[in-house]
This record gives sequence, structure tokens and C-alpha cells, in this order.
Amino acid sequence: MLAAQRREAILRSIQAFGTMTIEALSEKYAVSDMTIRRDLNVLEAAGYIERTHGGAMRRSETMVEPRYAAKQELNAGPKAAIAHYAATQLVDDGDIIILEGGTTITTMVRYLVGKQNLTTITNGLYTTNELRRLMPHATVLCTGGLLRDGSFTFVGQSAEQFFGQFHAKRLFLSATGMTLEAGCTDPSEIETQVKKAMVAAVNQVVVLLDSSKIGVTSLLTVLPVEQINVLVTDQGAPVAFVQALRSRGVDVRIAGGAESVIA
Repeated sequence: MLAAQRREAILRSIQAFGTMTIEALSEKYAVSDMTIRRDLNVLEAAGYIERTHGGAMRRSETMVEPRYAAKQELNAGPKAAIAHYAATQLVDDGDIIILEGGTTITTMVRYLVGKQNLTTITNGLYTTNELRRLMPHATVLCTGGLLRDGSFTFVGQSAEQFFGQFHAKRLFLSATGMTLEAGCTDPSEIETQVKKAMVAAVNQVVVLLDSSKIGVTSLLTVLPVEQINVLVTDQGAPVAFVQALRSRGVDVRIAGGAESVIA
């Protein structure tokens, strides 16, 4: 088990039981006490847990990654507006695009119907299913790899290497949170590594993010704001945040509001 996978599993155990000892975690994951201490230090530094004498306990305010079904229900209206805008305004016939496996990105697929000669590359199981169901004539490439529970995305070294083979026009990416200081952030190290491989394979990065995620910081930075070409968000986005991004060269689009024209 990779360190990132073990830390995710440890966090799930602590969330499930409320508290865990170093001894129990060491036995459960067949690693040394020192390794568990390092894992707990990483999780505590990110604000996910609180260390206790001989172990750790969950924090009630912890930002834990929701399961896919729960994500679908969160801010469904703004997500649909964002997905519609991205699909209708930022995708052209004949494009080669990468679609990350988040729920907002998957929602894009229903609005891509009618686009011609699309080539889509994804690591999302649900995204792949939607593409095949709604767009049978599109070319669909899916990574394969380790299927991650909760997000239903393929991760791991094989998924990362997969994206190194391709050159695409745009990446459509989501995240758990975004701030000016930390950029786009996610709670999963193995998920983050795949997203970075996607970023390296495209000419433009388009981030789809509903306003509830603005000001939220998760465990790891996927990319800083300087690497974002376009942000599509909703009308709940704070004006000061939007202005700050635009001052840094990010093309911010407000779904349902006044829009700029992409170059």
C-alpha cells in the first residue's frame, strides 16, 4: 500500500471509530509505530485530525471528502449552470479534451451532446459511462488503473503515465477547495498526482468550481492560481475573490452572468 493510500485509510478509520491508537493502526496496516506517527503528523498538519497521547481522534470540523453520491446532491443547481456554460462555450467540434472525474465535470457530458468529432480522455468511471451512454459516436479514452472508492476515479502510477501519452486542447478540472494562497486543493494525494499529470498534457486548464468551495483549503495543492487559464464559477462567488483572480491573469467566467470572450 502506498503512503497516500494508507493515510486515506487511516483517516477513514479515525472518522469511523472516533479515535485510534498508534498500536492499533500499526497492527492494522502492518507498518512501524514511527511510520504511523509520521502519517498522523501529516493528517494533523492538514487539520484532519487531532493527535492524542498514543493516537489520534477525529475533528468535528474536519473537511472530509464526501462520497460521489453525496457530491452529486451538493449545490446541484450551480454545478449544472457551470457545467452547461463550460460545455456550450468552451468546447468546439473536433476538440481533444480531458475530463477529470468529478461530479461537475461528469455533468458536462449531458451538455456536450450534439458536439461533433470529440475526443475525450478521462480517469472517471462515471464520466466514461455518461460519455458512452449519451455520446456513442465520440472517441472515449479511459485510463484504467486503481479504481478509487468514493470518487470512482482511476488513480495510481498507470493512470499518471497514461496522460503522458497525449496532447489535448483543454483540461476541465474540479477541486475540493480554492484559495488565492493555496490554489486548487484536494484531500487525496494519489488523486492529486493524476490531476497534475492531466495539467501537463494540455494547452489550457479550465477549473469548474461552485462558489461554496471558494475559501476552502484541503490537504494538497493541485495547482496554484497562476496555472489556471479559465475559472467557471457561479454568481455566489465573492466579488473581491473574482477581482483578485482577474488581476493575476485568470479569465473568470460567471455562469448565468456577464461573460468575457475567450481568446
